[in-house]
Amino acid sequence: MDVGVDVGGTFTDFVGFRGRDVVTRKLPSTTNPEQAVIEGMQDLGAAGMAHGTTVATNAILEREGARTAFVTTAGFEHLLLIGRQNRPSLYDLRITRPPPAIPRERCFGLAERVDAHGRVLRVPTDRDLEELARKVRSSGAESVAVSLLFSFLHPAHERRVAKALAGLSVSTSHEVLAEFREFERSSTTALDAYVKPLVIRYLQSLEKAVRGEFHVMKSSGGVVSHRAIVRRPVDMILSGPAGGVAAAVAVARATGQGNLLTFDMGGTSADFSTIVRGAASWTTEAMIDAFPLAIPVIDIESVGAGGGSIAWIDAGRALRVGPQSAGATPGPIAYGNGGTSVTVSDVDLAGGSLGPHLLGGRLPLREDLAAKGIARLADELHLSSDETILGVQHVVRATMAKAMRIILARRGLDPRDFALLAFGGAGPMHAAALARELRIPRILVPFLPGAFSAYGILISPIQLEYSRTVVRPLDRAGPTIGETVTAFRSRAVRALRQEHHDSLQAVVEASLDLRYQGQSYEINVPVRGDLARTFRREHRRRYGYASREERIELVTVRLKVRVPRRVTFPRSQGVGPPRIARRRVLFDDGWSEVSVFDRESIPVGFEQTGPAIVAEDHATTVVPPGATFRIRPRGLIEIEVAP
Repeated sequence: MDVGVDVGGTFTDFVGFRGRDVVTRKLPSTTNPEQAVIEGMQDLGAAGMAHGTTVATNAILEREGARTAFVTTAGFEHLLLIGRQNRPSLYDLRITRPPPAIPRERCFGLAERVDAHGRVLRVPTDRDLEELARKVRSSGAESVAVSLLFSFLHPAHERRVAKALAGLSVSTSHEVLAEFREFERSSTTALDAYVKPLVIRYLQSLEKAVRGEFHVMKSSGGVVSHRAIVRRPVDMILSGPAGGVAAAVAVARATGQGNLLTFDMGGTSADFSTIVRGAASWTTEAMIDAFPLAIPVIDIESVGAGGGSIAWIDAGRALRVGPQSAGATPGPIAYGNGGTSVTVSDVDLAGGSLGPHLLGGRLPLREDLAAKGIARLADELHLSSDETILGVQHVVRATMAKAMRIILARRGLDPRDFALLAFGGAGPMHAAALARELRIPRILVPFLPGAFSAYGILISPIQLEYSRTVVRPLDRAGPTIGETVTAFRSRAVRALRQEHHDSLQAVVEASLDLRYQGQSYEINVPVRGDLARTFRREHRRRYGYASREERIELVTVRLKVRVPRRVTFPRSQGVGPPRIARRRVLFDDGWSEVSVFDRESIPVGFEQTGPAIVAEDHATTVVPPGATFRIRPRGLIEIEVAP
C-alpha cells in the first residue's frame, strides 16, 4: 500500500488506500521530520509513499541552507543584493531588507557575455574558468548557483562552469528556469542551490528508510520521483500546502462544484487558494521570504494563523494572534507538555468548540490548564475569560479574512460566486465565521478534513513542466511555438519512460505567456483556438480593458504533462440514526447547549439547523446558530450560512 504523507509544523498526516477503504493516521511532527514519516508508514504497513514537506521552506525562512556561492556574468555580482527597485513598504525610509541567502563576498563574476539574441560576444577562457573555480572553492562553498546573462538562449557557458566546479553541488539557471528576467531567474537558481544539499540528505535518508523510490509533491500541484527533486529541489519549496489544493481539484471535478475557495487551517498556518472552473490557480510570481520564486507554483496565500498560534499583547496593549506558534512541542497549554502561552486551540477548547481530545483520543486535552492560562491573559487585558476567548477567535479570523481578500482581489473574483472548502484540523471549526465575514453563502467540508492535504498528495498526478522564453511578435511565432512544444513533448516522453510511466496515458497542456508589446507583465493562455482573441478576452476580464490595435507579443512557451493516478473517495458509512452527544459552546451571543454529531454515523441526506457540532477523529466542524448543515454524497458536509 502507498500512502500520502503531509509533514506539517505541528502534525504529520498519512492517508492510504486499502482496497476500497481509505485509511488515515495523524502523528505529532518531530524535530527530525523523517522520524514521524517512518513511524506512520510502519503503523499503516505502507510500502511506498508520496511525500509533501516544508523542509526546504523552513531552511530558507530560518536561513539554515547550505553555504552557497553565486556565479554570474562579470559586472553583475551585486545582482542578488540589488534586486528590483520595488520595496515592501513604499514610503518607509527606514525599511530593512532581510539579508540575502548568499552574501556579497561569495558572489563571483566570470568574463563572458551573451547578448539578448543569444549571440556570443565573449567566450570565457580556460584560465578564466580555472581562476573562478579556485575562488569558489577557497570561499568554502558547499553549493553553487550559476546564472549567466541570457544563458537560456545559449547555455554552453553555464555547462562549462558546472564542469569546472565538478565535485561541488551546482545549480545552473538554464536547467532550473530557462526564462528571462535575470533577477528572478538568478534568485530561483540561488534558492535551488541553497537548499540542494539539505534536500539531498533528507530524501536520501527517507529512501534508505522506505527502501526504495517514492514520489514528492511539487509546488505546482503534481508529484515526481524523489530523484527528480534531487536534481531540482526548488520544485518542492512550497510543496506542503499544494496537496490540499490538489485534493480540492478532485472534489471540484467529482461534484461539479467548479468554483471553490480553499481554506486550510492547521496547527501552524492557514493557507488560501482558488479553484476556478475546476482548475487550480497558479502563478510564476511567488515569494518565499523576500526572494522571488519564478517557477510555476499553486497560487497560495499563507498566514501564521493556526490552532497553535499564540495570543499576545503588543506594545500598544492590543490583542494579537500569531504568527508565532507553539508547534507540537510544547504545544498549546492544553497539551499538558509545559506550554504557557495561550493559543487558538486553548480558547477553542475552553469555548467548547473543540472536544476533549485529539488524534482519535490518543491526545487528551487539559481544559483546566487552558482555562487558567486564559484567565491570566484576561487579567492582562482587563476582560472576562469569555470576552478573551471570543477576542482571540475574532482576531485570528480577521487575520485570515485579510489573506483571503488578497487572494480574491489578485484574481478579480467575487466571493459570492464561490463555495468555501474548509479543511485542516482547525479549518471547519472557523469556516462559518469566516464565511459570514466575507459574505460567502456556502461552505463545504470534505471527507478526511484533518488529513485532506495528505489525501491530495496521494492522488496527485505525475506532473512535468517545461518552459522557455522566446520573445517575438505573436503573428510571426507559429513555427517557434510548434518547434518548442515538440521539443518539450520529446523530453517529457523520455522522462516518463525513465520513471517507468506510460506516456500514452499522459495529458499534455501547452500554453503561452502573452502580453501587449511594451508591457512588463504577461497573461498565460492555452494553445488552442484564436490565441489573440483569447488573450484580449482574459486581459479585459483581469484589467478592465483590451486593445485590438496594440501588437501582441509571445514571451514564454510552456508545456505541462500529467499522468493521472488512482483516485478513491471514502465510502459513506452512516446508515441509521446518528450518534449524538451534548456540550456547551460559546458563540458571539453567549453560551448554548448544542448537539454534537459523530460524523461517521450521519447518513447521506441528513439535515440539521445549528447550533451544532460535527465531530470526527482529526477535525471538528462548527455550525453556528442560524446556519444549516446537510450531508451530501461523497461524504461532503454542506453548510448554508445565514447573512
